[in-house]
Amino acid sequence: MTAKTSTSARSLDDFLTASAALTGFDAFELHGTGMAGAYHETAREQVGDAALGRFLDALAAAGGDPDGITDEISRDIARAVAHTWYLGVWPQLARSVHTALGRERANAAFTVSPEAYAEGLVWRTFHAHPAGAKPPGFGTWADPPPGAPAVARAGERFRAVPGPRGDGA
Repeated sequence: MTAKTSTSARSLDDFLTASAALTGFDAFELHGTGMAGAYHETAREQVGDAALGRFLDALAAAGGDPDGITDEISRDIARAVAHTWYLGVWPQLARSVHTALGRERANAAFTVSPEAYAEGLVWRTFHAHPAGAKPPGFGTWADPPPGAPAVARAGERFRAVPGPRGDGA
């Protein structure tokens, strides 16, 4: 068995552990999106194995707390990975970080895959469905999302008001 080094691409499990710390979703939920492998490969392609390894080491050294990362490059990689999980889009890196990485790839935002939009964590945070990508189910529009404050239904606030909508005259 070989020891992990900061210059290796590291395993998908390491990436999922770091992603869980960044997103607040556990590794099981992240793996369940079906995007773990694609996001891991995207991060490797965009920043390189060495920088990704240093980021994973920095996050582990910070006890899994992204705020404890002091290296500018690792902090920007953390931001990019979290952004990708939530929106399905790899964001543009900070210009100074892209320059420091010395990558030949263009520093531009892009959607990771067609499935990435539909599987973005942003939809799960407020119990919604991505428009045009996943049907919410018949009649689900009639009920508020889980945890939403109660809102009076049409006509309920008019019960004491006289006229055709209320109970009075």
